[in-house]
Formats: sequence, C-alpha cells, structure tokens
Amino acid sequence: MWSVPLSCLSLLAAALQPVAAIWPAPQSYTKGDSVLYLHQNIKITYNGASVCWFCSLSCPSPSFPSSTLHRDYVPYTYGYVPSALSSKEIVQAGISRALAGIFDSKFVPWKLHKPRSKWEPDVHKDQKFLKTLKIVQTGKDHPSAFKPLAGEVDESYNLTVSAAGDVKLSAVSSIGVLHGLETFSQLFYQHSTGTSWYTPYAPIDIRDAPKFPHRGIMIDTARNYLPVENILRTIDGMSSSKLNRLHVHVTDSQSWPLEIPALPEVAEKGAYHPSQTYTPTDIESIQKYGAVRGVEVYFEIDMPGHIGVVSLSHPELIVAYNELPYYWWCAEPPCGAFKLDNDKVDAFLEKLWDDLLPRVHPYSAYFHTGGDELNANDSMLDDGIRSNQTEVLQPLLQKFIDTQHKHIRKAGLTPVTWEEIPLDWNVTLGKDTVVQSWLGGDSVKKLTNLGLQVIDSNYNFWYLDCGRGGWISWNNENFETGYPFNDWCGPTKSWGLVYAYDPVAGLTPEQAKLVLGGEVAVWAETIDAANIDSVIWPRASVAGEVLWSGRQDASGQNRSQYDAAPRLNEFRERLVLKGLRSAPIQMTFCTQGSAEESMRKRGQPTKLANISIFKAARPGEHTIPGYSLVEGDEVVTFVDPTRSINQRTMGLIEALVDNVSIKGAVFLLPGLVFAYVLYSMVLWPLVQETKLLRLPGSRAPGLPSVMPFCLDFLYNGIRAGKKHENLTFWRRMLAHTPMYTAEGRIAGRRIVFTADPENIKAILATQFSDYGKGEPFHREWKAFLGDSIFTTDGTLWHDSRQLIRPQFIKDRVSDLHVFEKHMQTLFRAIANGGALNSEHQAVDMEAGNGKPLEISDLFFRFTLDSATEFLLGQDVKSLSHPRQKFAEAFAEVQRVQGIISRTGALNGLVPRGTFHEGMATIDDFINMYIERTLRLSPEELSTKSKSDSGYTFLHALAGYTRDRQVLRDQLIAILLAGRDTTACTLSWTVYELARHPEALAKLRAEILSVVGPTRAPTYTDLKGMKYLQNVMNETLRLYPVVPYNVRLALNDTTLPHGGGPTGLDPVKVLKDTPIGYSTLVMQRRADLYQPPSPDFAPVDVFSPDRWFTWQPKPWQYIPFNGGPRICIGQQFALTEMGYVLTRLFQRYERIENYMPVGVEPRLKADIVLQPADGVRVALWEAKGARDSESESEK
Repeated sequence: MWSVPLSCLSLLAAALQPVAAIWPAPQSYTKGDSVLYLHQNIKITYNGASVCWFCSLSCPSPSFPSSTLHRDYVPYTYGYVPSALSSKEIVQAGISRALAGIFDSKFVPWKLHKPRSKWEPDVHKDQKFLKTLKIVQTGKDHPSAFKPLAGEVDESYNLTVSAAGDVKLSAVSSIGVLHGLETFSQLFYQHSTGTSWYTPYAPIDIRDAPKFPHRGIMIDTARNYLPVENILRTIDGMSSSKLNRLHVHVTDSQSWPLEIPALPEVAEKGAYHPSQTYTPTDIESIQKYGAVRGVEVYFEIDMPGHIGVVSLSHPELIVAYNELPYYWWCAEPPCGAFKLDNDKVDAFLEKLWDDLLPRVHPYSAYFHTGGDELNANDSMLDDGIRSNQTEVLQPLLQKFIDTQHKHIRKAGLTPVTWEEIPLDWNVTLGKDTVVQSWLGGDSVKKLTNLGLQVIDSNYNFWYLDCGRGGWISWNNENFETGYPFNDWCGPTKSWGLVYAYDPVAGLTPEQAKLVLGGEVAVWAETIDAANIDSVIWPRASVAGEVLWSGRQDASGQNRSQYDAAPRLNEFRERLVLKGLRSAPIQMTFCTQGSAEESMRKRGQPTKLANISIFKAARPGEHTIPGYSLVEGDEVVTFVDPTRSINQRTMGLIEALVDNVSIKGAVFLLPGLVFAYVLYSMVLWPLVQETKLLRLPGSRAPGLPSVMPFCLDFLYNGIRAGKKHENLTFWRRMLAHTPMYTAEGRIAGRRIVFTADPENIKAILATQFSDYGKGEPFHREWKAFLGDSIFTTDGTLWHDSRQLIRPQFIKDRVSDLHVFEKHMQTLFRAIANGGALNSEHQAVDMEAGNGKPLEISDLFFRFTLDSATEFLLGQDVKSLSHPRQKFAEAFAEVQRVQGIISRTGALNGLVPRGTFHEGMATIDDFINMYIERTLRLSPEELSTKSKSDSGYTFLHALAGYTRDRQVLRDQLIAILLAGRDTTACTLSWTVYELARHPEALAKLRAEILSVVGPTRAPTYTDLKGMKYLQNVMNETLRLYPVVPYNVRLALNDTTLPHGGGPTGLDPVKVLKDTPIGYSTLVMQRRADLYQPPSPDFAPVDVFSPDRWFTWQPKPWQYIPFNGGPRICIGQQFALTEMGYVLTRLFQRYERIENYMPVGVEPRLKADIVLQPADGVRVALWEAKGARDSESESEK
C-alpha cells in the first residue's frame, strides 16, 4: 500500500499551468502570459551583423533549403562548428545549438500537464511571431576568456522579449551570450502538431548573473574508464545547466589511462586495456569542446598518494604498492604512494609536467595535484625514511608540494589541491593555490581563515556516487564484517539534499568571498559509461542552481523544493531530449498533477499537512543481523555470541543450585560475586564489542579518561555534580571531539554522549522509533510518575499524549485569570521578604519595598499554587503557608528522585524513607481530588469541562478515563512539569536581569508601552511584546530547563554524526545503549553561532537583543525538546512566564543584585536546571506603582 508522496504533491499548484521553468533560476525574472511563435527564419544579428543559425558566419540569402531545417538533432555534430576560439565563432556555435535545441528536440510538454487538459495554444488562431533576435556583446573578450580563472569573466546577461516580438540579448562577454542563449532556448516548446514552436510567457524580462564563479563537476576516469563521447555528453549537460568547470580525476592507483608521449610506458602498463586510453588528441578535443560551450576542462593527477599504478612501470618510485591489509596503508585498494624524498620521483614528475602541462595550458587555467588521503604508514616501508611520524614527514611533504606547484606555475597554470594538504599536514601553500574541500564540518571555515581560496565539495551533500552500496565482495568467513554492505558515505544524496546545501552558510562575509564555488563529485567505483548520465543528471544541475542562483532567493529566504521541483522536472525532460540519460526525480503521475485528481476521487484531503507517507516493507526486504538471511540458494547463519554465553551461564547456575550445600554456598558466595563482576565488567563488554563489529558506522572518540572502566571520569562527574560545575564538565568531555560526541565504557557499560544537533534530531525525531525512555528509566521513575507521559514509550506514551493534548489548546492556555490572584499573593510575599505565614498575614508594603530576598523559592511556590489550581481546581497555598505539607512532600520526593536518577545502576543503595513518606502525602492529596471528581456523573463532567467557570484539568481527563491510576500518574507528571519549567526559567530570568539592568530597562519600557503600569495583559499582548519574547528565549537558550537527558536505543541503530576520525561518520549504536545528550551544551556551542562582534554578544553572555537579527538553525535551539515528544505544555509555560514577568515589571522598576559580581553562575542540575546559590535580589517599586494599581482596581 502507498499514499501520494509529499514531494509529488508539491507540484499540484504548479502542474495546472505553465511554470516558466528556467533552470537555473535567474536572479530577476518577470513574465507575461501572451503567446509568441518562433519561425525558423527568424532574423538574428550579432553586434549588428546577420547570423543564420545553421550555416557559416555570412548569411547569403534569406531563403533556407527546407532539407536543412528538419535534421535529427545530434548534440556533438549539429550546426556550426567553430574553427577557432574567437568571440564570433563561439557565439555563432551557441546560436546554432540554441535554435537547433528548440526546433529539433521535439519538446512537447504533455508530461507537465494534466491528462486531457487544454494546455496548448490554438494554432488555428492568428499567430504572432518573434521578429528579431538581436544579440549585443558589450565588452571585448580577453585572450584568457575561454580558459579563465574563477571570476575573470563577466558571465552576466540580460534578455528581453517584447510583446511585439523583438528579442534582445546583451552580455559583456561571449560566455554571457552563451548563457543567455541557453535561457532563451528554455522559453520555448513545440506544439503537438509538430509544425509550431511557441513561448506562452511574453513579455519577458530577465537580468541574470552567477552567484559563484566556479560551478563544476568532478568525474573519475581511473576507477572505470569513460569513453570520450561520454565526457563530451557530460559537457553538453553542463552547458545547459550553466556549469562551467569539468574537473577530470584522470589517474589513480587503479589505472593510468592518460597517454604521455614522453613516458609511454606508464599508460601502456597502467591502462586497463590499450583501447581505454586518452591520446593527446583526445585531451585537446575534450578541452576544445568544453571551451566552445563555456566549460573549462581541467585535469587532476592525484599525488603523492593514490598513485600506486605507476609501480607497474616504475616500481622504484612507489612505496606500499598493493600492500595488505589495505586499510593500514590507504583508503581503498590497491595502495601505493610516491616516495617523498627521492630524486628519481622528482625527475619522473618533471618529465611528466614538461610533456603534459604545455598541452593543457591553452584551454585551462588550473591543474589539480590531488593530495587527499595520504597515509603516513606508507613511509614506514620507504627505506629512505622508515617513519610515520608527522614531524618527520611534514617537511618532506612541504618540499614535494612546493616542487610540483612550482612546475604548475611555471607552465602558466594555477595549482589546485585537496584540503588534507593544508589542514592535516600543515603544508604552507601559495596564496594563489585553490583548495578543494570535501570533508565537510568546519573545513571551509578553517581554509578561509588561512586566506585560501576554496572549492567546496562537501561529501555529505555533493558526492553523487554515495549510497550505491559497497563494491568489496565478502567471502562467507567475513560475511558478517561486511554486512549490510553499505558504502562509506551513504545514504544517497537525493536531489533535495543536494539542493539543501549552502557552501557559505555559517561563514563571515570575508570568509565567503574566498569560496569560489563548488563541484559535485562522481567517484567511479560502481559507475561507468552505462550509468554515469543517470548518476550525474539532474542532480548536478541542482547543485548548479545553488551555485548560479544562490541558496537564498532575492528576499533572503531559502529556495524551496516545492518551487524547484516543477522546474526541475521540465529541465530534466530537456536534458533527455539532448541525449542525456537523466534520471527522473518523480513519476509522471506527479508531474502531470494527477495526484490531486486521484486524492479527490478517493475523498481524501489534498492539503500537504494531511498527507502521510506509507510504504509496506516487502517480505525479506529487511533482515535482522545475528540470525539468518537467504543469499541465493544458500542460508547464511549468523552466530549470536550473546545467546551462547547466556545459555552456558544459566546452565552453570542451575547446576550449582542443584548440587551445592549450604556450607559450600558460604564459601562459594564470594566467588560468585567475583564471577558476576568479571562477567559484567569484562566478559559482557567483550560480547558487546563483538556485536558492534557487524553494525554499520564507526566508533565515536573516547571519553577523556585514563583509568580502567572510566572510573576517573565517573569520579569527576560526581565531583562536578556536587560542585555544580556540570556545564564545565560536559564541555571538557565533548569539546575535544569533532562533532561534540564521545563514548566510553563506564563500569563496563558503553554510553554515548552527544551535544550535536543532528544527533539530537535523530534521537528525538528522524529516528524516533529507535530511541526511547526505555525500561530502566521507567523502572526508576515508576514510584513517582507511574505510567505517565514522561516515563513510557510506544502505545502507552501515545495514549498519554492523546489524553493530555486537548487540555492545552489555545483557549485553555490563553485563559490568564488563574495566574492573577496568585500574583497578588506573590507581591505580598516579595514585600515580606519570603513566603507568608498565613493568607491573612498583614504586610507593610512600603517597608517591604527593596527588601532583600531569595526570589527563586517564591517562584517555585507560585508555580506550584497556580499548577494545582489549574489541575485540581484548588491551590495548595504554598505562598502563604511556608510549611505546607504537600509542598514540602513534593520538594522532598523530587530531591530523592534526582539522586535515584543520577546514581543509575547503584540507585538501590539510595535511602528512600523520606521518599516513601512524601509519596504517601502526595498520593493522599491527589487521590482526594480524584475521588471527588469521579463522584460526578459523565454528564456533570462534560458540563464542567466545557465551561470556563469551574473547569479543571482533572475534570477534562476524567471525561476520557475513569481509571484512578491513569489519572493519578498524569496529574503528578503535569504538576511536576508545570511547577518546575516556569519556576526555573523565571528564576534565571531575574538572575540575568539583575546583572543586566540595561535589558531590564528595555523590557520595562516595552511593557509600559503595551499595557501601561497597571492593566493586566491579555494573551495577545503577551505574544505581541517582541522584547519580552526575546528575554524568555535568551534565558531558555542559556538555561534550558532540562539540561541533560538520556534516551535508550530500542534497536540496533546509528547516530548520524560523531564517528570516525573526522566525526562525519555515523556512530554505531547497539540496542540498550544509553545516549546522554545535552541541550545546555549544544545551545552554548560557540561554533554554532556567528563570531562575536559589537552587534552580537559572545555565546555565554545574556543578550536578548541578539534575537532581533539572529534566528537559530533548526535543532540548535530546543529548550522544550523536539520531535514527537516536544513539551506538550510549552505554550502554557511560556504564557505563564510572560504574564509573571509583565506583572512584575509593571510594578518594579529596578532589581538590586545581592549576588557576587563578576562570578559565573553555578548551575545545579537535579531534575531541572536551577541556580545553585539561589537568586538573592531586592525589587524596587516604581514611584506610585501601588497607588496606580489601586486606582485601576477602583
């Protein structure tokens, strides 16, 4: 079974009308809706001279032989072929291709419209034709225009089509003219009659220029040979996509297909077959073909690694060729690297450069010398070095790179290298050197900080070969090692993921200027001539739009897939008609807009929000590692070491129980204890390690620990908790890792810690079914919260959420009267300097003005009172009864529960006497209200639940269930959240406002301007006060209520980031592995923010003003959690916080700080994050505040 995919439905609005599908999107584009036809005899001029699109430069006659006009379109040979690289001939060839593309491609766009709909113009009506195509090149092409450095050529163009039928295309350069001609060709369709060509968009005005000067594709001709015609076809697609750099990774350790006349033996012995080589003529023809189409072709010979193939002809130059096991010596077999300190290598390369570089120089400005994945271990096999130490190898590599780049520059070319050379090896490069970055993370930022120009090829987004599965075959003995046979960089980089990447995101303007652009990469382990088109297209065109048009549109918003998909579908059809085997991005059902009709007939809503994606797994599609799967006719059985060890252990225990005497048991008991410790701390981890081996992914970096079982880490964690230095401890634990993710075995159990947004997103949302609270968490919290929404997974959790959610609808959240009466009590308690002794205690409000107090205690009492009134209909009056029994019991139970949670497996040692006493008090109190409610009939409950007067949360819940235990569990859970969330945030807000009086002044000014000094705010008032929202957001950013949390892996799974040396690999996670994550650390990670400046405070500084100009990226700010388990009562909490702050600072104009100045706050992390030392302040009333309030009340 299936339902219509969301991406398919993204076309519904656009599919019913022409989409003006220019790809890539112009910077500025306006269009009309008039139809203009194009005749094959259209008059064309270039700088005033007549041009015909199918003949030589001179146009002898206005009459054209009909036989010339109807040839089949062949991309490589049709039309005018230039004899030299001159502006005239380049433009003439471009005109020929553009017009042939319109007249001979036979593009009838039926696939883009609803079946049987009327979408074409009526050709029997009067036809209005284009009159002229006037092309004007306003600048003169520089001699290097056809092999430019990035940014040397102005590629902009302007294109207008008047309603009268006059077309003008102007550009500074001939390359700009080519781009404009490509856009012109995309405006036209062939009529289904086959005799007319038209555009339905007149009049048209387009102003266009590229965002980045380097827009490319990298192809690999070494792992699998690509015939010349495939490369030429790729250039055709690039020209259509306004991509302008083809980077050919022409050699690697697997083969050397490049013929070098001065070194003929290298290709003779290094090519796969004599027929699979590129001759000097081939290389020149490829480069010329590209230059004519505005595509500069440049080559890469990867070195000093990835060069093992040279050993077949020159073994004296290479070290570690085909050494095994390969992973000790290289990234993939066969291994082999140049010897780094060898005169013969220098002589060989000098001969190579002298032959090759002068031949490629006329058509290219760049040459790529590789430099990626050099393995230091190779030099251990070099008799002249015998070391893998960086301090030994780095000077040798510096000399090697300097020498090769000197040859590149001498030939008039600019050197390009991969990022490892400057970043991993600390090699100093010339400022002209271009560095290609592929490892993602902060590599581009690091490179630009070095002042280097960058080409971005982030493999997480722009490696188009990823997700095709591994290419290594496994025998039965190693079958489990390879399972499930993924490649190293999966999943597939879908067109949507390619489109999502922004090469300059997170960079300063100065850094962004050094990013020349990007390249998608197509490594060829599983790609050759038969499938390369469908791998490249149309995804390379998608990256082309990012690089030409920019990731953001003119309004600064990210371009959306919704808008892009219809255009991309049309552009893909054009590529196919040009001879490129471009893959579809959707089914025709979607491109025709049939999805809408189908949904309507089935009576289903068609709004995107109501569409789900379902797909049933095919039988056998998923297998469970550790058991069996069918491979052909052979059943491969996996051995689960856990089962065998568990069976043996249980057999031993049963034998002992059956045969041992009591006296023997006394002597045996210490041995059993020792055996248990040995098993849990040594043998069990070994079992887990064995199971980990067969999971996909990598390991995360280890915790900073030097003692067995991470005992020092455990000690430091306990010590940090006692000293309230948890933030510092977590930062030290994670900051040394590439992705703020680490792991360790603590007392024998593997635990993963993370503060990475992508990992947290996976835990809470994208891999929600793989992570949950788990049974240990449920067991630890059951006595307190039972089977409530906070302790359960699966069906129990879902049912809890469905039960509770209706009680937090906007109408309930926006009812503010529940807070107001408690505010009056809070004002009296503030003047009293603490909680009142009774409801009727007399308080001298004047004498209490400016009285020092610990205000966080009052906030916890206030929120307990308002929460119990909201839940039960009656508050516990803790603000006016400091020793209120329920309030004291609730606080004590929370304290002990916090200790139970932190002690994990040792929580059985925690004394629980006061906990049980407190729970008895809480249960008696709650049960009293439950029994009172259940005495009401269903009709009475329904009446109360629908009425604003007398409504309580309990009444509403009881209308859904009369199960006493369910009611008890959910009430206590919501009470806990309702009390602590608001109280903690209010405490931290006052703490920071006391230290930042300028922020308090701005907040109070906004409050007075919106609601005045006395009027109680409405829900609309609260939501409309921007600075108030900023203050709350900033407090929650610095002090999220739940700073650390734990989820348990419910299945064998992964985390997307943190594995491997770079941190970019997934982290393998076994079922029942605890994952500790910290929103506190994540929200204070400086690397996730823009650099500090006068307008943007450092990450640890309280600055509400930052929220006027800055918005966090998704999942980098989640104070209320995220995904399906996002806090269900967050709007209630934010409303209560806003109300209290508004009422407070209507009345009080100044906070006097009684806390140490210049000292960072200590963060007490129990169940929630509280100020460890309280909040000692004095609040000073505004002059006449009470008088105004009294007058208002009258």
